[in-house]
Amino acid sequence: MSNINNDIVERIVVMDELKEFISPLTKEEFNQLKENLISEGCREPLMVWEKSDQDYILVDGHNRYKICQEFDISFQVKSLKFDNIDQAKFWIINNQLGRRNLNPDQMSYYRGLKYESIKKKRGGYEFVESVGQNGPPTYTKLAQEFNVSESTIKRDAKFARGLSFIGKSNPKLKSKILSGETKIKKSDIILFSDIDEKEIKSIKNEADLYNKASQIRNRILTDIEKKLKEDKEDKIKRAQEELKSRDVLFANQMERINRIKGAIISAINRAIQNKDIKAMNELKGLIEKLEDLLFGD
Repeated sequence: MSNINNDIVERIVVMDELKEFISPLTKEEFNQLKENLISEGCREPLMVWEKSDQDYILVDGHNRYKICQEFDISFQVKSLKFDNIDQAKFWIINNQLGRRNLNPDQMSYYRGLKYESIKKKRGGYEFVESVGQNGPPTYTKLAQEFNVSESTIKRDAKFARGLSFIGKSNPKLKSKILSGETKIKKSDIILFSDIDEKEIKSIKNEADLYNKASQIRNRILTDIEKKLKEDKEDKIKRAQEELKSRDVLFANQMERINRIKGAIISAINRAIQNKDIKAMNELKGLIEKLEDLLFGD
């Protein structure tokens, strides 16, 4: 740890890419922090990534730094070494998870970020400890670490991805959601985890977020209904083909005549009642079959 001086103050850099990983404070929390700093000074050091002799990237203490700058409050700094920005992000995530005052959404967000970060570090392979070594899935290890279910970790990851996408379009809205100032259902946030980022660019406020979530939910329901209908139609088609094959193999002539007779009556009814052109075409084919059975050689 070293005492801060004017030269280093001028070289402290706040990176938006790292700042977005910092839990936002509510207005009450920020005002209380400001009062404490003004009356008691800045007791804890700001953590910086000493990227080079020229740059000190802030990784912890963003709110204190802002207040100290505004009211000319002196502070100390502690330097950390990272090989790259991903290491810095991982440190921030773990540091935030160590806070005692995280609300449930913030805890979920950071667990999800840690899950995604570990997967990325492993090259996307969630079932290996390292190359060539088998190990438990990432979500299993994190579930044990945080004493939650594996499904919770998976939902946390989707929640974190959804919030990150929203943050790219509207950082303030993301902060308000995490701080609890805006009440948005977690299930709505999760809907944004697997969609094209272009769809999120139109989100300007909570109303836009709610409307877009409704659109996504309706689209998902429509896709499910369409798939169920296709599956049902496919099963009906396969059943009809099976009946036709059995008709050819096992039915004697009179049985086949009676079946065709029943099918003809059904086709006539559908053609008349529904004006169904398909039924008319089916009727022609059935009459030809009946003709073959009755007058064929």
